Amino acid sequence: MHNFQWISPTKVIFGKDTVKELEAPLKAAGVKGVLLVYGGKGTFKSGAYEQVTDMLKRAGIAFSDLNDVKPNPLISKVREGVARVKAGGIDAIMPIGGGSAFDTAKAVAAGACYSGDIWDIYAGKGKLQDAMPIYGVLTASASSSEVNGISVVSNPETQDKISMSGLCLYPKISVIDPSFQITLPEKQTVYGGVDIIAHILERVLDGDTGNDLLDEQSYALIRSMMGVIPELIENPKDYDARADYAMAGMMAHSGFLSLGRKTRGDFSSHKLGHSISLLYGAAHGASLSVVMPAWARYLYVENPDPFARLGEGVFDIYDGEDEDRALEAIESLEDFFKEINAPTTLRELGLKEEDIQKLADNASKLVPFGSLKALNADDVLEIYKLAY
Repeated sequence: MHNFQWISPTKVIFGKDTVKELEAPLKAAGVKGVLLVYGGKGTFKSGAYEQVTDMLKRAGIAFSDLNDVKPNPLISKVREGVARVKAGGIDAIMPIGGGSAFDTAKAVAAGACYSGDIWDIYAGKGKLQDAMPIYGVLTASASSSEVNGISVVSNPETQDKISMSGLCLYPKISVIDPSFQITLPEKQTVYGGVDIIAHILERVLDGDTGNDLLDEQSYALIRSMMGVIPELIENPKDYDARADYAMAGMMAHSGFLSLGRKTRGDFSSHKLGHSISLLYGAAHGASLSVVMPAWARYLYVENPDPFARLGEGVFDIYDGEDEDRALEAIESLEDFFKEINAPTTLRELGLKEEDIQKLADNASKLVPFGSLKALNADDVLEIYKLAY
């Protein structure tokens, strides 16, 4: 186990009817006006918007809306929010939604404290220094953005989907009421669940060893998600299953599972998936269910150990040589994705064979990346070919 430092400054308020518990801390912080950041109809259907605005009215706190935040959130929406905040009257940012709303809110919060264009920070041309306070209400678990300091946005003009991170981007408080997720469409539950599993896999498949404690925690979380997702497909109103799902989502990419690891994780699959989402509009979770098995198939012969251990820890695969168990584990993961109707090929996402090179060119702007193996442009192209 490697040395580590750990800080998790976000206060989590978890459970039913907990939005009202934001009133006192907002008052104590002297907040007079907030910018609500959210997507569309789902925010209202879940009941979250009504509960948030009722709470703000009781507290005497003014609010305005930055709505129509898209999945794979856009820098243009961030810039719109920054302009609104700089016009005055806003003391805090309040996302209501999932990762897209939280990522957008973080970017707005940082942009409001930055003299230049916020994209400069994502592109490495500017320095993240400060951000406005963020108080979030989660309505869709997937990215752990409610408890981490990471923001990912897309810029169609430059054809980039990249992240920035910093301690100032952690929400002050995040309310996680699993009942808000009961109204989610089935596909969103599936794709969010795939993202949660992928965040965990990025750790246990990073090639690091000597961290059995958190590896076992990770395998348990994956097994739990593999039970919970089918339960929610069958019964989307099961509150306890929703709570388990939301808890796993909170833990998966909070940084906790990276403690004692050599790196924070591999994250090659996420980078490969980002190009699919950016260029072809695929849901983030759908890009991961396609790319992660292909990435694993490309690497397992040279690096069988983490995949063989995944087979033991998640799928009870004990027989055979490491390479055999590794392949069986990858096939089992892919079979699970198929069982929950997540795509496993680029063809299912509507891509054509001639699109593969375009994907590879986009993703290769970031090479080398990955810790199990540092991928180069040739590796990237071969993985997309396997994913087709």
